[in-house]
Parts: sequence; C-alpha cells; structure tokens
Amino acid sequence: MTYEKALKHAHYEYSKVENLGEGAWHRAWKVMSNKHDPVVLRIPKKIAYQKEVVYDESALKAEYGGTEIYYRCVNAVVAGAAPEMFENYVSAELTYTLESFAGNHVDLHHLNKEDAHILGVNIGQLYRKVEQVDHGIEGFGFLAWNEKQGTHGQFSSDFNAFIEEECQEVMDDYRELSAKSPLFETPQLKAAFLRICENRLNEITHPVLTNQDASPENWLMDKGQLRIIDPLPIVYFGEVMAANFLNLYETLFVELAHTERYGKHRFHECQEALQSIADGFIEGYCAEKPHLIALLRGEQLLQVLDSAIGHVRMLETGMTEEQIIRFGSQEVVEKRLIVFGKKMNELLHLV
Repeated sequence: MTYEKALKHAHYEYSKVENLGEGAWHRAWKVMSNKHDPVVLRIPKKIAYQKEVVYDESALKAEYGGTEIYYRCVNAVVAGAAPEMFENYVSAELTYTLESFAGNHVDLHHLNKEDAHILGVNIGQLYRKVEQVDHGIEGFGFLAWNEKQGTHGQFSSDFNAFIEEECQEVMDDYRELSAKSPLFETPQLKAAFLRICENRLNEITHPVLTNQDASPENWLMDKGQLRIIDPLPIVYFGEVMAANFLNLYETLFVELAHTERYGKHRFHECQEALQSIADGFIEGYCAEKPHLIALLRGEQLLQVLDSAIGHVRMLETGMTEEQIIRFGSQEVVEKRLIVFGKKMNELLHLV
C-alpha cells in the first residue's frame, strides 16, 4: 500500500512527503502540509521477519487503542512528551495511523556521557509518573480488543493470585535452566530468586500502565524536550517493565548489536552511552530509594533469567528464521549464555 491511498482516505492535504524508513512492523513517512503541522503516517508492512503478516483486526485495534491511551497518560503528566494527535483506521483493505510529528531521533553515537545520563533520568521519571495515572483500562496484562469491551487487559482474575502464579513460573524456569545449563546452578542464585519472588508478593500491590518497548528508536528530542513515540503499552507490574529497560540497555542491546534486526544501530559502538542512560534511568525511576533500587535490580535479575531460558529453548527446538534475524546464529546464542551468567552474578550483589 502506498501513502497516497491512506492520505486520501484521511482527507489530509499535503505538500511534501518524506520517507522516514521502516521498523520491524511498520513503514513511516513524515507528511508536511501548508495548512497543518507535520504528521507521521505509519502503515503496517505486509512482510515482517520474512513472513507474511496476517491481518488481525482485534490485534491492530488493541495496539492502536493502547497507543492512544498511553499518549494521553504521558501528556497528562508531562505536557508535550507524546504526540498530541493520534488517529488510526483499521480494515482489511486499508490500515494506517496518523500522529503529530514528535521530533528527531536521539543519536546515541553523538551523545556524551552527561547528556546520556540526563536522558536516562528523564525517561525513568516519565515511567514512574505514568504509572501513577488512572488509565481507565479494565483488566491487566497484554492489551486486547473486542466490540463489547473495547481496549482492555486480557486478564480479569485475582491480581494477587496472578502474582503467585508468575512467581511459581519463575522458579520453574530457574529449575529448568539450571538443569539444562549447569552454569546457572548455584545456591546463591536459587536463594536470590526465592527472595525476589517473596518481595514481589509484598511490594507489588496493583497493576499499572507501563511500556514494553524501550528501544532508542522511540525516544525523540524536540526543541530540547524528551518525547516518546510508538510504545507497546501493557497493564502490568511497573517494576518489571522498568527492569526490562535496564536489561536492554545494560545487556541485550550490545549483545544483539551484530544481528540482522539491530545491526544498523551499531549498539556496540555506543556502550558507554547506553550504560549512562541505564544509570540515569535508575536515578529517575527510583529517586534514590534503596528498597526500590533493590526491588528493581531483583526484577532485572528475573529479566536476565527470562532471556537465558529463552535462549536455551531456542537451541533445543531449533532456531526459526525470525529468531536468527532477531538473535543471531546458533553459535552466537550459545555464547551469549555465558554473558547472561556473568550478569546474573553481578546482579546478585545488588539485590
């Protein structure tokens, strides 16, 4: 589908269209007009990770509905930190989104250590502030959509019972990992996972709106203001998604730097900036509260566990083409387990 058809359907008069490139799932254009401020048009790709993308109305409406809600909550706590306008249209013949142009991508390769730290502080503060907003979404978990409920969380069960089930899954994953890879079989790690699960039961009392997608591609600067685009909202434990941010910036982005999916970002060349962003994020999210820092580092340890068990299972079942694009070859995936082991031992001293 070309951008002309979408813009005609949206009745959007334009003077110039500039290609912004493509992510894993969408192509994007900057659309300029003599009558309006610039907007960004996104159209889903027909092929992603070398596979045909099957049209799914409910999934698309859940994604776009969640984005609209997340943008609204972000702007409620920091005016202008997300696109003010967001529109979408979903059908089998034509699907697109239009949103305010939010600025230029942060260039990690030209970001000094101090500015990277400040960026991380701002992101961490934004995460924490959004968690405090009454988002109005019923249920929790990944977002879903249907005609009756609109955008909602896929789970409606007792939240405390859900946490207990997730804690049991954590221990099951650790037992599986340690049985299949002796590198991870230590009394210290087992004790740490038990302690983290206990902290979860005591500290996490309710789900919040948070963001699963922490990619640097989605952090922009506009006239000195931090802005976020293209989130992947979820109603879940805030500390889990904050820990996901740390796992990405301290470990995974550099580890995935040579994969087909992330190679263009050259993350291995800006490791210092990534670490400074992570350090700043902890400061902004935790506000120097020791118990919150320990809770966050514990959740980060669980994120590394999840990454490790995911890698072990990929090796067991044989890697798909999509997994090779995202994670690298079988040999690379095997070697990465050593990195995960070292990171777990590092985090043990911070939990």
